[in-house]
Amino acid sequence: MAVTEFVRASRLYDAQASERVEWDWSKMQPLAVSQQRVKRAVETVETGGGKQ
Repeated sequence: MAVTEFVRASRLYDAQASERVEWDWSKMQPLAVSQQRVKRAVETVETGGGKQ
């Protein structure tokens, strides 16, 4: 049985800007958030911050 999540339409459309929000369905979050997390992870690796 597949698990599905409900995403409110208000999270998919920015009414004040009158435009839709790009959405990362694999992470169930706005695409900008996903891209920001990847960018931070890459910066951490590149600066050696991820080593233990």
